[in-house]
Amino acid sequence: MVREVPLGESVDLQHLEDAFRQGGVRTDDDALTLIDFRNSRRFDVVALLCVLAMVGTRINSDRLTRFRLPRGAALDTLRRERFLETACQVARAPLPMLLALEDVKSLRDRMNSDRVSAWWQSGDPRDQIIQHLREKRVFGLSLYRLENEDARTAMMQEELGRWTDPLALALFSRSLKESAEWDVARVIVHEILANVQEHPNASMAVVASDMVLSDKDTPQPALTIAVWDNGDSIVETLRAGLDSRGSVRVAPPPATDTFRVRRQGFGAPVTDQMVTSVWEPQVGDDDRDLLLASLFPGISRKLGEADQPGHPAVDRFLGCGLYFLYHHVIDVFRGTLDIYVGKIRLTVQAEPDPASSAQYLVTLTEGLGTSKIRGNLVVARLPTHG
Repeated sequence: MVREVPLGESVDLQHLEDAFRQGGVRTDDDALTLIDFRNSRRFDVVALLCVLAMVGTRINSDRLTRFRLPRGAALDTLRRERFLETACQVARAPLPMLLALEDVKSLRDRMNSDRVSAWWQSGDPRDQIIQHLREKRVFGLSLYRLENEDARTAMMQEELGRWTDPLALALFSRSLKESAEWDVARVIVHEILANVQEHPNASMAVVASDMVLSDKDTPQPALTIAVWDNGDSIVETLRAGLDSRGSVRVAPPPATDTFRVRRQGFGAPVTDQMVTSVWEPQVGDDDRDLLLASLFPGISRKLGEADQPGHPAVDRFLGCGLYFLYHHVIDVFRGTLDIYVGKIRLTVQAEPDPASSAQYLVTLTEGLGTSKIRGNLVVARLPTHG
């Protein structure tokens, strides 16, 4: 049995979720899933990362995913983003095994007739810089194997070096909402990857990034940085700590933030809930509560120093990684942060309602078409200006 999933012209998160829902795609489905890109022309790098996360989730259970490829410039875009190369690494399979048979020859023909891209000759200088940074692998998809601590350290060093490229820093300085170009690497990239390093049993991580500048056809231009890992999820690790210790509050929060929490999906309450970051989950709380709690400083699966022999002092910054991350994404760059775990999507952004007493709006969505993935997907979107 083959389950075909045709994708439309624009492959973004919303269209991807709609296609998966309409196609009845499940990561635990025994059917061979064939993702059809033939009509696709535009690709959001986070949507491509979600497809790779699904491939990795399915291959973990010996379930196969294959692709039908687009033609012409759209195929060049997939190659430039290193989607096909990364899919092979995620699936641990050669490319012909991942393609419909008719696509193997057409891809080979396309590779044999490559020409120099036209962006070298014309176009906006900043667009040329972005294309050059794709060629240098600053933007696109990059996979890392995380077999040991040395490999995790190497991932961090390579990514920080990538994001402090002088050309990238110059572009960030001119195009981001605030001139805090060094904070892209120093805080955003560092905290996302440090979060990956804390997840037990992660054997791989895929970093995805792209930058889109403002024009009439792009209503929400942004620098996007996303990472998926296949380790134990944030919810699973906090659940284990909660079950074994009765609490995952390991340090008092260094500051108190206020959130308006909106739940969407089956059985969601009609009214929003006001929560502060001093709140902590209890045994029996659902997965959405645990994912919400992961934002709050002082919440961690790790024991606090006060719980360990010879360390009477409390580390005030234990469990602050996501706290530092959302503060910089939202307060410095005026962006949004998304976290995907299982079939849950958490979005945190600045509170849009001027009449609200909250600083941030958190939206928790479950059961509305999001395909279940193993591990964790974290997405930071930093708006760009013209």
